[in-house]
Amino acid sequence: MLERIDQKLEQPQLQELLSYAVFPDPQVLEAVIQQYHTQDHMHLYGYQEDGAWIGVIGCVEEADTPDVLRIRHLAIAPNERGKGYGRGILLELIETAQPSVLLAEADDEGAEFYRNIGFTVIGNGELNAASERYLCRYEVEEEEE
Repeated sequence: MLERIDQKLEQPQLQELLSYAVFPDPQVLEAVIQQYHTQDHMHLYGYQEDGAWIGVIGCVEEADTPDVLRIRHLAIAPNERGKGYGRGILLELIETAQPSVLLAEADDEGAEFYRNIGFTVIGNGELNAASERYLCRYEVEEEEE
């Protein structure tokens, strides 16, 4: 089940999950946690199964288009990767937040993940730590009634 966890980040397990998606520096992690605590346009969700936290997804509402969400952080517990939780969390985010568009920036590995679940992936020509960066976009289809 996906739930908002912006105000639950004092839990070590949630901090550890978020750390997998943040530059590996305790000060950077603390700054990101503070942003989720204090910024109204930033939302952090956690996915829990059988009482254990499996993954987190953090997103930002675009200032000029609030129905567009930019994914900032997505992390799955290492022992749960490859089991479909990343895709499931994205689907639950779409159902919960109801964006019209999801955006993400990713490295080679992340771009492959997003491409495999239906995002359009475009290289942006930037190199970061010897890896190209990609812009990933997903248009949410409206449900027919």
